[in-house]
Amino acid sequence: MTATCYRMDKTNNPQILLNALIASEKAAFDGLFRMYYATLCRFAITITRSQIMAEEAVQDTFVKLWEDRKKLRQVGNIKSYLFKSVYNQCLWLVKKQDTQQRYEQQYALEMPSLLNEEEKENWEIFKPHIQAAVNNLPDKCRQIFLLRRYEGLTNAEIADYLNISIKTVENQLSIAVQKLRKDLHPFIKNLIILFFIENF
Repeated sequence: MTATCYRMDKTNNPQILLNALIASEKAAFDGLFRMYYATLCRFAITITRSQIMAEEAVQDTFVKLWEDRKKLRQVGNIKSYLFKSVYNQCLWLVKKQDTQQRYEQQYALEMPSLLNEEEKENWEIFKPHIQAAVNNLPDKCRQIFLLRRYEGLTNAEIADYLNISIKTVENQLSIAVQKLRKDLHPFIKNLIILFFIENF
């Protein structure tokens, strides 16, 4: 560690650390992290009511802080900036969790009314297998699949809502279809399941 980094690492002056962070001093980032992490986590818990979500919000905020360090020249108070960033991240995480839970609860909805009576009976038989297969998808993959399959959001809308690229949405949907095909292979000959997997 250089002498400069050592001073940045030990200082307790937020403005000095901010200026050093803008200059890409890794020790300044570490200093801000140690200075505010615990306090921000306690603040985040009051919003999320979850230790895990609170820590995720704070950690995501610090990741973005480092990534956007060159854009911080207009920040006058780094403490206020961090609290506002954590607040916004907490709201986003809570909204995301609520949406995921809502769609998982609605997951076992009936198939469209175009199905005939025999198909509806078969759907009721296979529904638990399909639900289990969807629940086994990775978290992000499952969330994107449910938004696309049940909400009917376009790939662009999902990308905007989750703050990810359209390419990521497309890749995750492709993964979802592949995994569902594999897990539902014993039943894949049933056209209802094919409709469920691919009609989005």
